[in-house]
Amino acid sequence: MLKRGLVAVLVLAALGLGKRQPVQAAPPVSDQALQAYVAHLSLQRQLGQLFIAYAPANAKAAKQAVAKYHLGGLVLFGVDFAHGNAATKRRIASYQHASTVPLLIATDQEGGSVSRLSGSPNYANRPWLSPQEAYYRGGMPGVLREAAQMQAALQRVGVNWNFAPLADVAPDPKSYIYTRTMGLGYQGTAAYIRQVVPVMQTGKVAATLKHFPGYGDDGNTHTGFAADDRPLTQLTQADLLPFEAGIKQHVAAIMVTHIMLPALDAAYPASLSHKVVTGLLRQKLHYSGIIITDGLEMAAITDFAKAHHLNADVAAVQAGNDCLLNDDYATGIPALAKAVQIGKLSRQQVAASVLRVLKLKRQLGLLDSKQFPPAQVRVTKHQEARRSVVVSGQVYAAKARRVQAVVAGKTVASAPLKADGRYRLRVAKTTAVQHVRLQASGAAVAKLKVAAKPAWWPYVAGALGSVAVLLAAVWWRLRR
Repeated sequence: MLKRGLVAVLVLAALGLGKRQPVQAAPPVSDQALQAYVAHLSLQRQLGQLFIAYAPANAKAAKQAVAKYHLGGLVLFGVDFAHGNAATKRRIASYQHASTVPLLIATDQEGGSVSRLSGSPNYANRPWLSPQEAYYRGGMPGVLREAAQMQAALQRVGVNWNFAPLADVAPDPKSYIYTRTMGLGYQGTAAYIRQVVPVMQTGKVAATLKHFPGYGDDGNTHTGFAADDRPLTQLTQADLLPFEAGIKQHVAAIMVTHIMLPALDAAYPASLSHKVVTGLLRQKLHYSGIIITDGLEMAAITDFAKAHHLNADVAAVQAGNDCLLNDDYATGIPALAKAVQIGKLSRQQVAASVLRVLKLKRQLGLLDSKQFPPAQVRVTKHQEARRSVVVSGQVYAAKARRVQAVVAGKTVASAPLKADGRYRLRVAKTTAVQHVRLQASGAAVAKLKVAAKPAWWPYVAGALGSVAVLLAAVWWRLRR
């Protein structure tokens, strides 16, 4: 254990990363502010945040999709990096400019055969090494150094989410995914994950463990159905070890495979299984970060959805996934909205997933505190009358249902809040100036000064004076 720790420290020191800490927006956006923001988003905007979509090749089309559907993020491929650092950086910046909420910009940079950066010579004078090759050449220090350099290269151009590292173990060297794994067995892979996750998440790029709960020696789910009859003891005592190691290191995200694992769920592939996603990953392993599906356009899922007459997006969210790796948002968002409306999917679950997405964006330093102000009561207008003041505004808070006007600890008026937090209430004037506190549950108060209502005696005195003048005039006429 000590030796592994020293290795990680030496790698970080050699790269000049040892003293760096994740940077967040300053001042940081509070949980309460994020909850309030989610609460006031329309359902369509909430659902848009769940989609991490493949970026259209045409930059204009990508920006239009981001703006229209309020997407949570985009995924880049090798072609998106082909023109080098400067062009890639400008293109990503244009995507961010098109979005109301900063985007998660993701890619698959594992190294080796899955290396999007290798499409451009601007990022390295050699192809990026796979973890196995890096280990062969330089041991674990070489693996960690390669991982840190890949993350730094991604960060320089604006990518903030890497779909790596693999926590899979494939015992058979001839299996589909073997060359992408560490090739060190279950304990060795767990040790690798334990060290590489902190290195990868030193900067502003999130790491992702894949493919939960373990790919094994199964076939390619891009092209068709894959099932695995590994017993439950094999899965829980071996395949889950690397994932548990990553969870203990606070990995930002975990990607779920499309493989059918009857020992866990005989009816659904892992990515669409509530037993796997919620029961195992969220509840049993106590994982609190982002859960994202593998690509829902893969044949393993499209074939399953067609055969069982279901919508894969809806099934994936029902299972407990936070993010959908899919570009069918134009039809997926309406399908999810309908599922909410008919009660197949709860609005609370959607909001919880959106909150996790925003927390990841906060962790990566993407959120501006000006866009997410703390929960508060706002006064937008007040109308003065002789006997009262009518106050209008909005309560920007997640759980408030009413707003109260309080003077000296006593509630003098209250009003219910509309769905968007807006309110309108009337505060009666008194004979003294009132210092009113407008307050709602969980929100900072607004202060209002209400002038005293005019005293009654000047009006009475004026009226009596007028009567006296009139009587005097009448008496004078009668005397004449």
